[in-house]
Amino acid sequence: MKKTLLFLTVVLMGLSMIAQTTYTKVTSESELSAGDKVILIGYNGDGQAFVMSYQKPNNRHAIAIDEAGGSITTVVATSASSQTEPFELTVGGASGAWTFFDELNNGYLYAPGGGNYLKTQGTLDDKGQWTLAMDGDGFVPTSNGGVEQNIMRYNVTSTLFGCYKPSSSVTDLVYIFKEGGAPVIYPEPSNYPTSFMATANGANVKITWNDATGAQLPQKYLVLASTGNITVPQDGIPVANSNLAQNVSYGAQEVTFTGLNGGQTYRFAIFPYTNSGENIDYKNGSGYPVAYATPLIVTDLLFEDFDSDLGQFLQYSVSGEQIWHQATYNNVTYANMNGYADGAAHENEDWLISPEIWIGADIYFESISLEFSTAMKFDGEPLRVMLSSNYNDGDNPNGYDWLDITDGFDYSTGNYEWVESGAFDITEYALVNESFYVAFVYTSTDTAASSWEIDYVKVSGVEQLSVNENEAASLNLYPNPANNNINIVAEKDAQVQIIDMTGRIVMSVNAVEGENSINVADLESGVYFVRMNNAVVKFVKR
Repeated sequence: MKKTLLFLTVVLMGLSMIAQTTYTKVTSESELSAGDKVILIGYNGDGQAFVMSYQKPNNRHAIAIDEAGGSITTVVATSASSQTEPFELTVGGASGAWTFFDELNNGYLYAPGGGNYLKTQGTLDDKGQWTLAMDGDGFVPTSNGGVEQNIMRYNVTSTLFGCYKPSSSVTDLVYIFKEGGAPVIYPEPSNYPTSFMATANGANVKITWNDATGAQLPQKYLVLASTGNITVPQDGIPVANSNLAQNVSYGAQEVTFTGLNGGQTYRFAIFPYTNSGENIDYKNGSGYPVAYATPLIVTDLLFEDFDSDLGQFLQYSVSGEQIWHQATYNNVTYANMNGYADGAAHENEDWLISPEIWIGADIYFESISLEFSTAMKFDGEPLRVMLSSNYNDGDNPNGYDWLDITDGFDYSTGNYEWVESGAFDITEYALVNESFYVAFVYTSTDTAASSWEIDYVKVSGVEQLSVNENEAASLNLYPNPANNNINIVAEKDAQVQIIDMTGRIVMSVNAVEGENSINVADLESGVYFVRMNNAVVKFVKR
């Protein structure tokens, strides 16, 4: 009996330790007062809420959290080392000089300046006192400390809270949710959404729909993916985001699934719901919308994260003593080049060159793209991005032909803010040349030297599934690549079709038994398929 009582006591203690707290959205500064317990929230473009979490070296991490009807019910962190729970803050001060005290880190949130930083300090000064201006139902907290980066923002791209200049491109608001109130419980949504569709976009699948209508609108949707049967969600049991499940806010009407297996057909289904946590209420009866899509196979032809020195890349210094090198900040490694040293700017020309990237002859790529991330600071020459098909490893790159593709990407604009370049299509260049090099070119002068950082360089190819090469051995075609003529040996009289990348027949020729010469001089440079009888083979026109 004593053991049973002890067990029940431990269980009850455990339940009390994980008790949930409800927080409701503050829509006016007048709703705040000293002593309030709050959590700070930001939203991404799809309406997903992110709550301020643990203190990183220079800013505050953010994690996804369910918010419904202006309320959040959650379990907050009880340890400063927690990286998976919201951090509760205590409000202090008054209008014009509010404070946010983090009890777990025993300090006040403050804007230290010198970067997009949001830190915690034990001593309260002007940098830790905030003026709260309203923008809709969100806040623009501004530090009273007079530093340049003085506005607290939620950074959607980096999933963190930091402080930024008034001129920064980071402009997302901070929302304050105060402890108290009971969550509003809404009934199950009335209807399913309509026009539910799944469309393969390379290795990803884009899901679209028209929002549900009716007396009770959904607050969010759960979109599920499976290569087999869909497991219908159950009321009271939230489903976390993963590569096979996405929670999407009402009004977004689209979501993209990544990380799927190329070449496999997936079934997708959508379930509207209201509320969150143990109160979540799915519309999960019969008739839920279903769609199918098959993502394509993506091959990484090059990937470099600079975790091991410069990795596969070669640095070549044309002039100047500074060179590309590996650097590390906040446990993130990257390639860095800075022409400023010993208190002065220096003239430099330095190349960071990839290994030769080969396009396999046995795989047809529907598309090939290049992407990377950059961060930079200080005035100076822009970074350039180049391609070459005739570079020789280790030589001075200025002695070879390079195609400048710099304008095809997005770049960091300063303050060491990381920016993803976006994927730039290099399909035609890559396929026509069969192999190529990628180079990043840094230049500086004696009067201006910026610092550039590069990471996550990736060249990827999406394999073509809609047109299959088959029986290639029975179709003897040469030369390949070709400039003016291709020769085909036919076992019997047959029709030869030349098909472009879109599947359009651009040439049709009657071949006779034996060797046939076909003039392709008028075709534009690129990749084509030649089809004869049941055989299909790829050829490159130069």
